[in-house]
Amino acid sequence: MKQMENGFESQTEITSDPIDEIELEPSWNAWQSLPERWQQNHGSLLMAFATLVFLTGIGVLTYRQNRFRPPAFPDASSINPPNNEQLTALDLASGEVSLQAANGSADQVMIRVIGAIPGDALVWLAIYNAETSFNDPENALVAAQVPVQPNGVAACTIPIEQLPTRFAIAAFHDTDNDGALSRNQFGIPAERYGFSNDARGKFGPPAFEEAVIDRPANGETPIEIQIY
Repeated sequence: MKQMENGFESQTEITSDPIDEIELEPSWNAWQSLPERWQQNHGSLLMAFATLVFLTGIGVLTYRQNRFRPPAFPDASSINPPNNEQLTALDLASGEVSLQAANGSADQVMIRVIGAIPGDALVWLAIYNAETSFNDPENALVAAQVPVQPNGVAACTIPIEQLPTRFAIAAFHDTDNDGALSRNQFGIPAERYGFSNDARGKFGPPAFEEAVIDRPANGETPIEIQIY
């Protein structure tokens, strides 16, 4: 009997320890780690989004560059032959075009296009007097074809009084004599071209205000256009 009592006492002693005294090893708490995991995933999403925006911007710029719109120039059909009421006499011997009206002034200004390749190909020249008509061959104030001199310069003169107060000039060297600015497979001009004020557009022709120049007071200083 005493042995049984001692056994019950032993069991009582074993089971009488309070539960809160048992030390449990700390375990992973999924609920507490969710905010941290969300922050990590959120940062990854932001990084992926920023990368996508960057790649999209590069793609747009590449597409716009490949769609390069070259400056427009008049074709042969848009240039009228000279007559008594209009301007233009082409002096092939001297390589100069003299644009003169019947009652024109003696004051002339010379326009020089520099950088052409000497040969039989002509330089096409167009003068625009307004932003609305700029780069529109049909609305050019003056359009002419100018031969190239041995030094690579195509020059013409025009009475100062026929020029507007502000104007812009576009020119290109038609090396293949097709009456248009030739382009490569990417749409980039394959022939030399340029604008007054040495204006250059990033993804196409420059704006009128970038190419506009003021009418000279006299003909002592020529207007020069560099073509590239």
